[in-house]
Amino acid sequence: MIVSKSLSLGLTIIELVVVLIISAVLSSIVIPNYTRLQIHAKYSHLKQTAYSIQMAIETFFLYHGTYPNLYAIETLIDLLMDEVFIKQIPINPFTNKPLTNNDSSGKITYIFDASNNRYTIEVYDKKNETILLLLGN
Repeated sequence: MIVSKSLSLGLTIIELVVVLIISAVLSSIVIPNYTRLQIHAKYSHLKQTAYSIQMAIETFFLYHGTYPNLYAIETLIDLLMDEVFIKQIPINPFTNKPLTNNDSSGKITYIFDASNNRYTIEVYDKKNETILLLLGN
C-alpha cells in the first residue's frame, strides 16, 4: 500500500481571511484608544505648561511686587524668559509651534485685570471651545 503525503506549503484562502478579520477587529479596538490617549497626553502637556507659566508669574510677583500687565501670551512668555523665570519657549503640542493667542488648537490665554491686580490663565481644548483649566490668583 502506498501512502501519499500531501505537503501544504501555504495558507488557504480561508485561513488568510480569518487572519485579516482578526487583525481588522484588533485595529478597530486599538486605533481609537491610541488616538484618545494621544489627545489626553497633549491636554496634560498643556496643563503642565500653564502651571509652569503660573509659577513663573508668581515668581515675577515676588521679585517686582506686581503681576505682568500684559494681554498676549507671546509677550508674557518673552518677558518671563527675559527675566529668566522660564528657560525655554513653551511649545503647543497640537501645532508644534510656540504658544500664541491665535493658536488654532490648544490655546493658552493670559488676561490681567489691572484694577484688581488679578490675572487669569485659561487652557483650551483641541477645538478651542472648552476650557480645560482655569488658573488665577
